[in-house]
Amino acid sequence: MHSNDATSNIEQVEQRMLDLVLQGTGEAGKAAAYHFSAGGSRVRALLALQAARALALRDHEAIAIATACELLHNASLVHDDLQDRDVVRRGRDAVWHRYGEAAAICVGDLLLSAAYAALAGTGSHAAALMARMHQRVAAVIGGQCDDIAMQGRTLDSLAAYEQVAQGKSGPLLILPLELALALAGRTDAIATAAEAGSLFAIGYQIADDLEDVERDALNEELNIVAVLAAAGEPQPLACARELAVTRFRQAHAAASALPSNCGALLAEQALRRSAALSAVLESA
Repeated sequence: MHSNDATSNIEQVEQRMLDLVLQGTGEAGKAAAYHFSAGGSRVRALLALQAARALALRDHEAIAIATACELLHNASLVHDDLQDRDVVRRGRDAVWHRYGEAAAICVGDLLLSAAYAALAGTGSHAAALMARMHQRVAAVIGGQCDDIAMQGRTLDSLAAYEQVAQGKSGPLLILPLELALALAGRTDAIATAAEAGSLFAIGYQIADDLEDVERDALNEELNIVAVLAAAGEPQPLACARELAVTRFRQAHAAASALPSNCGALLAEQALRRSAALSAVLESA
């Protein structure tokens, strides 16, 4: 990339997302723009931009893959809110709650389609990248289906929990690194990127579960604390925190091993989150 840092292209990513969803899409496009206007961390876009810069990709390639990854993530949020009946997203009405269920389905579908259109910006590489993206999207859908199937059930297998956890969000954390590595001709490193993204996703899901123990119990949703308790762990809360710290540290190691330091942002995020959880454990 020719830019000085990954964040300098975020505004271009934001504009590209809007351009793609507002092209003759009527109310669905307006609802998508409303969803974007609530903000968000844009972590997946930043992961793609940082990796692209580290691997010396061209600006238009970096923006294309960052836009695609961010559109996919936001599509999953719109559909998740509808499935989970969450009425608030980022402090505002969720799309389905403001515009209706049918509109939310259309918006999510629009964002999915726009993600594939975004990859057209990679030229002759587009077809191969789209195939990779489909594989990760399919994995996310599989993970979401597994999670839904677990609702109302008692699970006492940590391995099964981690499989569901990494399936729900891991693929869309892997994708920014995978697309950048594929464009740079470093497909040999994609397995390491997949390891880093999967481990981070597990740590993230455990940390999220720790914030929602009571709500998940009330709604009979899968939660690591309930899984560990069912498995006979006498201190499930502390054990869950320790496990999250371990997974984040493992994610940091894997991301740090990627070529040209292209996993630096994921490694940094993993280290920050493990440090925060460790501090809670030390103060307990």
